[in-house]
Order: sequence, then structure tokens, then C-alpha cells
Amino acid sequence: MAIEEESSNSGVSTHENLGSSVDGKGSSKGDFSGKPGDVEGVDNEVFVYGGDENHFPPSIKYIMGNEICERYSYYALRGILTNYLINFMGYSDKNASSIGHGFNAGAYIFSLVGAYVADGVLGKYKTILYFSILYCFGAAVFSITAIPGITGDGPGERSPWGLIVGLTCIAIGTGGIKPVVSSFCGDQFGPHQKRLLQNLFQVFYWCVNFGSFFSSILSPILRTNVGYWCAFVIPAGILIISIIIYLIGNKQYVKRKPQGSVLSTAFCIIGTGISESVKKTFRGNKYNDHYYNNSFLDRAKLKYSPRIVEQVKLVLRVLTVFTPLPFFWALYDQTGTRWTIQANSMDRNLGSWEIDSEIINCINPLLVMIFVPIFEYGVYRPLERRKVNFTLLRRMGTGMFLSVIAFYISAIIQVHIDNSPPESVHIALQIPQYVVLTAAEVLLSITGLEFAYANSPRSMKSLVMAGWLICVSIGNMFDAFVIELIELPEYILSLLFGSVMFVFIFIFIIIAYRFKEIDQAVLDELNGDTPMDNGKELDVVTQKDLTSSSNPIINNNNNSTLGHSIDDGYEHEKSN
Repeated sequence: MAIEEESSNSGVSTHENLGSSVDGKGSSKGDFSGKPGDVEGVDNEVFVYGGDENHFPPSIKYIMGNEICERYSYYALRGILTNYLINFMGYSDKNASSIGHGFNAGAYIFSLVGAYVADGVLGKYKTILYFSILYCFGAAVFSITAIPGITGDGPGERSPWGLIVGLTCIAIGTGGIKPVVSSFCGDQFGPHQKRLLQNLFQVFYWCVNFGSFFSSILSPILRTNVGYWCAFVIPAGILIISIIIYLIGNKQYVKRKPQGSVLSTAFCIIGTGISESVKKTFRGNKYNDHYYNNSFLDRAKLKYSPRIVEQVKLVLRVLTVFTPLPFFWALYDQTGTRWTIQANSMDRNLGSWEIDSEIINCINPLLVMIFVPIFEYGVYRPLERRKVNFTLLRRMGTGMFLSVIAFYISAIIQVHIDNSPPESVHIALQIPQYVVLTAAEVLLSITGLEFAYANSPRSMKSLVMAGWLICVSIGNMFDAFVIELIELPEYILSLLFGSVMFVFIFIFIIIAYRFKEIDQAVLDELNGDTPMDNGKELDVVTQKDLTSSSNPIINNNNNSTLGHSIDDGYEHEKSN
């Protein structure tokens, strides 16, 4: 999809955000003319927007160019990391897999750091820039130390200092950028461009998969024909280009000042609820438990707005649905580790051409780009027309089940490999497991965030994304732990991972059965879109508390970084 842009045909639209809410896709709700506009006043800041209702702001092309380059670089490195650790550094298959999953886990943990820094310290523009520089430094170290002779003479004799410094800087850099870029894109759109945001996210998603697809093919080819240093130095060079592209657009960006992180506020509310509950335990009936209503978090209303406490309670209720997700990501992220190692032992000849084992990973981003419209127009909408209630939770459960099938297929292929002569089982037999797992990803990853956002207050999207990212990190930690510490044949290990997911499907079914979606009227009231009805049985205290405009989190509902992070949602960053 091409990005249309037009900066000359724009009018002016100005409004003051005096306690008005912010809609779920990044634009302020308030009085504006509805005509093309390029100026908005929010909290004493004036923002100049480019484009009009039908054209993207000119600044978007710089952010998208930066994102394509960054995603290519990440996947180019991540795609061949496992075999680099085995063949160049001399690590065992188990150690290489564990390091790969540890790297993934670290990148997703540092996503929370990047989001906090962007929302509460530096702002999004500077956060992307500074973390990109660190990222580029790590990639440079990684590529230089991949030159034969720099760190040692051969596999098993090379010093790991380059590996440690490089991967650490890359994990911090990509983690810091990961949740911020899509949110920064959203900031570029004014109130008159709300309709364009959905198109933006589609373009963003395709940019991510575009970079992933080509890096999955080119990086292994460069490694085989030139060397690991070349396969790594080109992504490092592309990262430099991405920073240059980003800086070129400097004067055209809308740069919002940091407003404070909703993550820190939510954690403080949880901490206050726990501490007040401890006081209640020791004081007994002497404790004034006026706010309590079946949740320990209610006691945090002593110090925080009841509306904010209710929003946190609602999100934590939604996050219980995420309970099985770490085990889905534990399966999914093995495409870049154990499935690559499985491909190493297979026949990779296509006629006279022997393909690299990592190239088959390009099937995933290619199929994602194909499956998304197929599922939307060939599955979801036809079922809806036939009155088949294929709910978001049912889609997620189906995705989990397909991930189990994919790993059982992988186990069957591994048995076939173990019982056949070396490199006699063709790599094409891996295609079915990739097809099934990619279908699972489309059903669960995109749908999961859609479900969470539909049942969460706008201002708490950061907390939702935090839960999502932590699930990915925990899944990779689980992989590293199991692979490193449990000695099992490969096919049994695949069956084990699949069976663990199968058990958690039943847990998910129980959670989904008990979950009741939030009434939209209640959600609108918590969002501040409609006045509170005192006659309703809501877990709130006073109309005055709920409409308080003194809390910055209420008045900046949609400026948070993680709340806009569709990069981690759609491809969960695709994680590999």
C-alpha cells in the first residue's frame, strides 16, 4: 500500500484540550471544525500537522523509512544468530538456542524501559534517536567481532566479549525502539485525520513484514557466500541509514512533551492497594475500610482518583486472559532456534541449488501478509454473515490449538529425521508446520490485542501492552530454561512444548468462559466519554472524584507509548 502525502492542501483547526478525552487512535476529542487542519492546541502546546483528511502527513515517510531499515537489520541479525553461535562461536545446539531465547526475552523486557523513558523522561523523538544510536553501536561491535581472527582463531576458541556487548546493546536498542515508533507515528496525525490511522497501522504492519521477508532471504545468502561479518555489517550500515532518514525529517515531526508514564501510576496503585491491605490485616476493625468493594485495589482510592483505580482493576481483569500466552510465544519463538537447528539436519537441495537452513523462515512473514486479508474476508466476515459467533476469545483459543498441532507436526518430522540417513529428509517437509503456526499467529496475536483494547480503558493501553510484552519475555525465559536444563530427545521436547500449551488451552477455556465483556456504557463512563450515572451500581465513590481533571493520566489518555504499539501486537514483533 502506497503512502499518499499532501502538505500544501491543508486548512486550520484549533481547539483547547481542557479536560477532554483522547480517542483510542491518537487524536483528541473536542470541538474542531471537521475541516482539513494542521494546528492543534493541547495543554499550552501548539502542534502543526501536515496533510489533510485524505493524505498522510509528510513526516510519516521518514518514520516508515526508518522502520523498514531497522526491521530489516533486526531480522537479518536474528535470523542467522543461532547458526552463528553454533558454527562461528562453537556453542552447542542447546546453548545456542538458550542464548537466542535469552536475547529475545531481554529485548521485550527493555521494551518496558523504552516506553517509560518515552512517556515520562525524554519524549518519543529523543527516545527513538538515542536508542537507535545504542542499537547501531551494538550492531557495529557484533559485525566487527564476526571478522575471523578478531576474537580468536576458531570455533570454541573465540572470546565472547563481542557477543555479550553486541547482543546487550542490540537488545536494549531494539527494545527501546520497539514500542515507541508506532506511537510516534500516531502523534503525527491531527484530529482531522482520525480515519487515516487504520490505514497507517496497515502500512506499518506491512513494512515490518516487508523488512522481515527480505532479510530472511538475503542475510543467509551473504553469510554463506561472503561470511558472517558481511551478513552483520550490512545491517549495521542500514541502521546508520535509518538514523539519517529519521534525522532528515526532524523539522516536520510533531513532538509531544513527556506527560508521565501510566505504567508507573498503575504500579503505584497496585503497591498502595497491597500496603493498605496489610494495614487492614494488622488494624482489623480499627481500619477505615470505606472504599473496599471486593478488591484489594479499592483501598488505593485513599490516595488515587477512583476512576484511575477502576481503570487499573479493569485492565488486570483483562490481563488474566493473557495467562496462557507465555506458552504460545514459547512455541512461536522456536522458529528461529530449534526449527532452524532441525533444518540444519535436512536435505536443503532445490535442484542444483542448496538453500540455507534459515531461508525457510521467510515463509512466516510472507504467509502473514497473505493470511491477514484471507482470514478477514474469507473467514471472519463470511462467518459473521452466517450468524456464526466466532468471537475474539474463540479465535484466540483456535490459534493456541493450531500452535499445538504445529509442534506435533514438528515432532513427527523429527522422528522421520532421526530414523533416516543424514540429510535425506527434505526441508520442504517443514512447510506444513510453518503454515499452521503462522495461521495460529494471525488468529491469536492480532486478535488478542484487539480483544484487550476493546475491554480496557483508553488510558490503560500502556498497561495492556506491558502485560503483552511481559508474556513474550516469560515465554522466551521458559524456552531457555527447558532447553538448557532438560535432557530429552528433540522429538520428545517438541511433544513436551506442545503438550504444555495443550494443558493451558483448557485453562484458557475456563478463563474465557468466566470472562464477561465490559458493558460499553460503563467503559464510556470510565473513559470520560459520557457523564457518570449516580444511579448505577458502579464501583466508584463520587461524581467529583471521577471527573477530576487534576490527574495527568486522565487528561492525556492516549499519549502513552505502549498504547499505540501495534509493532509488538501484530507480529509480536514477530519476535525473531
